Amino acid sequence: MYTDIRLKLIHFFRKNKKIIGIAFLIWLVIFIINQMMKTYKPAEVPEITYTPHKSVINTASSTPNFMREQIEKMIEEYVEHCNNGDYQKAYGMLSEDCRKYSFNNDIVEFSKHVLNKMPVRKQYSIQNYSNTGGVYTYQIKYTDNFLATGITNQKYSYTEEKMSFKSLNDGTISMATGNYIRQANVQSVLENEHIKIDIIDKVVFYSMERYIIKLTNRSDYIVVIADRMEPNEIMIGIPDEFRSRINVDTDVVLQPKQSIDVTWEFRKFSDDGKNSENITLGAIRVMENYSGNEVEDDVAKREIENAISKFSMQIPIVEK
Repeated sequence: MYTDIRLKLIHFFRKNKKIIGIAFLIWLVIFIINQMMKTYKPAEVPEITYTPHKSVINTASSTPNFMREQIEKMIEEYVEHCNNGDYQKAYGMLSEDCRKYSFNNDIVEFSKHVLNKMPVRKQYSIQNYSNTGGVYTYQIKYTDNFLATGITNQKYSYTEEKMSFKSLNDGTISMATGNYIRQANVQSVLENEHIKIDIIDKVVFYSMERYIIKLTNRSDYIVVIADRMEPNEIMIGIPDEFRSRINVDTDVVLQPKQSIDVTWEFRKFSDDGKNSENITLGAIRVMENYSGNEVEDDVAKREIENAISKFSMQIPIVEK
């Protein structure tokens, strides 16, 4: 009986050996593939999302949809003008306030700014950086065109600057560079029998504030505002702190009845969520005798001790 079964199996395999061989090969291939799939781990591809109109500082904030396309076109046109050396056309794209406060209405100053950022033809990328008070600030990154220049023996380098955009009532969008954000008229005057202080103008840049101030000596004596002989001579008041001016090496001394305009700058980021509250003059001295700050310490100390009056004044910053 077993012999008969064995003969039938041998006959079956001989008759269908091709089919069995093909079936075995198919099974073997499927088996090998399954084993490979079990051990194969696909390389993780990093997820990259480029959101050029979403703020880096506050990811919940972004540029309104109706402004995005126009901003991209303006930046593209501006960079192209700069790359082509058409500085007058690029300059003409900027708002009047930007041309005035960033570049003193001087095309030469603007040209120097462009050459500092783009000394050769550049490519660029944009990223919305910060949005506050209806002003949308972008960071523009300029890089070399490596496809055109090659990268042999070259180091990767880049420059960048901030540009701000604002939607105007007439439906257009203003553009500014040089870190300019906005200008504000200020109505703040404080005076006594010795001095009158009038804050004329406030200009906000991304990382600092600039104030134009008119000082009038109403007395018949010398009035010393700042000469680096006293601490805390000129400061800006921000919630919870005071900050000294940037250009601390500039003395401010008024002769009798003299009136001067001064420009003071203070470090402050426009998107820090704080408002500048006041400018404090912490060491005003009314002096009959003043030899300046290039004298011996004992002479300067004696003159300060004999000052007719010593006081401080705090002028609130009130925007119109």
